Amino acid sequence: MLLPSAETGWPESLRPLYEGVTGTPASEALSASAQWRESFAQWVRGASLEERTLAGSAAWARLDAGERTPAELLFLLSSCGELLWPYEAPPSGLLQRLRWRQESVLGALQEAGDSEGASRVRKETDAVVSTVLTRYLKRHPESLLSLVGDTSCTFDGRALRFEHSVEVDLKQVLGAGAKSIGLLEQLRALLPTTPEEGRTRLAEFIRTRAARIPWREASEVLAERLFTLATSPEGRSGMSGFLACYPSGRKEPDWCARAGLLLTRTLEVGGPPEVVENLCELLARFDAPPVDGLRGALGALVGGDFESTANLEPVRFVLDHCHATLRKGEPGLVLALLWLEERLFRAAVRRGLPDAFERRSRVRVKLKPWSPEFEHLCWLAEECAELWPRFVAGGVRPGMDELAAWRQEVSARMGRKPVLRKAAIEFFLWCAPDAASSEAELTVLALVRTATDQRLVRKLKEHPSARVRFRVRTLQAWLQGSGKGGAAPSVEPSGVAGPTTLTEALRHLHVTRAVPLGGRTWLRDRDLEELLFGAVARVEAEFAARYPERFREDTADLVADLLEGLRGTLERVKADLSAMLAQGQPAPMELGFTVRRMRTAPDEEVVAPELEVVGARVAREATPSSVPRPPGVEVAFILKVNVDGFIRTERVAFVQVVKLEQRGEGQWLPAFRLGREHLDALLLRTDAAFCLFLTPPFPRAECWVVPARLARGLTESHRSLSGVPRDGVQRAARSLSQWLVGELLGLWSGDERPEVLAWARAEQGGPDFVVEWILG
Repeated sequence: MLLPSAETGWPESLRPLYEGVTGTPASEALSASAQWRESFAQWVRGASLEERTLAGSAAWARLDAGERTPAELLFLLSSCGELLWPYEAPPSGLLQRLRWRQESVLGALQEAGDSEGASRVRKETDAVVSTVLTRYLKRHPESLLSLVGDTSCTFDGRALRFEHSVEVDLKQVLGAGAKSIGLLEQLRALLPTTPEEGRTRLAEFIRTRAARIPWREASEVLAERLFTLATSPEGRSGMSGFLACYPSGRKEPDWCARAGLLLTRTLEVGGPPEVVENLCELLARFDAPPVDGLRGALGALVGGDFESTANLEPVRFVLDHCHATLRKGEPGLVLALLWLEERLFRAAVRRGLPDAFERRSRVRVKLKPWSPEFEHLCWLAEECAELWPRFVAGGVRPGMDELAAWRQEVSARMGRKPVLRKAAIEFFLWCAPDAASSEAELTVLALVRTATDQRLVRKLKEHPSARVRFRVRTLQAWLQGSGKGGAAPSVEPSGVAGPTTLTEALRHLHVTRAVPLGGRTWLRDRDLEELLFGAVARVEAEFAARYPERFREDTADLVADLLEGLRGTLERVKADLSAMLAQGQPAPMELGFTVRRMRTAPDEEVVAPELEVVGARVAREATPSSVPRPPGVEVAFILKVNVDGFIRTERVAFVQVVKLEQRGEGQWLPAFRLGREHLDALLLRTDAAFCLFLTPPFPRAECWVVPARLARGLTESHRSLSGVPRDGVQRAARSLSQWLVGELLGLWSGDERPEVLAWARAEQGGPDFVVEWILG
């Protein structure tokens, strides 16, 4: 009699056959199996898909669990080729369960003394189980491990054999292209448990099939699998096997860069030491062009802060790894290692670590044979470890004269031989912090003396560090003639740049670094940009044309008149835009001036009237006359941007306005009266500082704008303490309209630090004029 649980789930058309099977004694099961097969084949020919699906679920439920008679198991095993189809997700442990049921049937037949029948049943059921397993793997190749579990296997070059009986032909189950990645990864996971002979064949099979996959299709999927292993403390062995099976990954630049970023992040957050070791080992395998794992590992430390790192042991481990993988003929790497070791030494001494001095001496002895002129490399590493921390927030920033003298000494020491120049050029471009980038780039310009040095800078465009690539693009444009299409200018071998070289270099470095959001941002409309440029240029030209008649007026009055002219013309621009826009569409620009003016007058305060402007007000507030006036007039341009609620920023640029005066009737002074100490004070506050020079129209009617750092360089090159030479400014300056529209409005060249913005709006001690420009 059939148990109620046995009847559950079977379709009605198959239930009579199954009832007959369960009632057959074990001794008659083998002889009755031929009749079962014939009846079951007839049922298969007439069964619907729903009935077959229901029968498959019932068959697996009975194979998976519960006590079964030998006849019942024999029927299920011999029929599972037609019952178990991969319509749904594959059942876990399928092979182990079928093999266990097979052994139960064979054991019953052996006990009944039918050894010949047991042998025939084994052969037949092995073939059926192989068919079922192959079908599931064709549909679900990523489920191999789930299907076979820890069943032992071997490989003969064609098929996997589990327990030497169940066979899966890999060529049948492997898909084309990226579809085969899942199964190849499953096969790779079987390698550790495969016998040695079969393991070698299986590894070679995986490499061969992986080489046929189009790399562009496979690299993204494989990268996720590799870095999952690399960031797992237990994934080291699997990671090694992975790269052995996919050797093309060792030449993948994106993988190398990602490994370096992960190592940086792991060191920053204090991740597990095992992950640090995994990533170091992974980077050591990227040793074929165009990737460079050694520089990737060093790059993880270049931007690190050893002072705030809780544990220095992972840092030491990475440095030891870099020492072990160092190659000959790489002076830049030796210099970078010396600098990192010097920083580590100073951090260890401050913490009182006992082996700091011993490690420093041991490292220098180890690195000395790797590079000639080792003493000069040690000197530069120590100098930079001492100087560069002074540029960060809270440090005592060196003065301009001190920096100029330092650059000259570096150029004299490191420019003697090509090997020293090669090491120093890569070192400054790679290791200098962002706060010291201008000084580093100027030092590189002084070190580039020959065509070979220029080729070296050009080759560094392929450097793994994004910082190096960005700085090289800046310098390369300068070395090629600052984008003018001419030949590259010759570089003075003495390292002492002339006025023109220094002027153009400083100007170019400032302009190219004023692209914080990657180029043109809000002003994407060329017509709108031309409209704004033309309007501002007309105001500028009119002001410059009238300057010879008004230069005796106070500078603050001249600036107020210029700003009022800009306000008026931009009001007209806004009206013109409103006329061109669709009805009801708001103008994409709003302008506001808030002007604060200081005027020295005894025993009185001057309060100017309030003027209504576009979207803001003009308020001229009085300040005590006892406050000494700085040279010229200072204007703070505050740019507020809100583009579709997606890009929001607020930036300020400070402009020091200085006018040109006459020495006699019609004879203009050769320099603007602007002291070097005032420029130093302005630059210590922010790098977003500029100078606006009011001049008569020679040769064009325009006002001159140059970066304050450039003006400071001109005073230094002309050995002047109290003036900026007029000829140098004229050669390097941009017009006010070009700076306002192209740089301030188009490139958002300003300082966005909250403390600088707060100072720009300060009631006491702030700038004389504040201009707010709102974009939205």
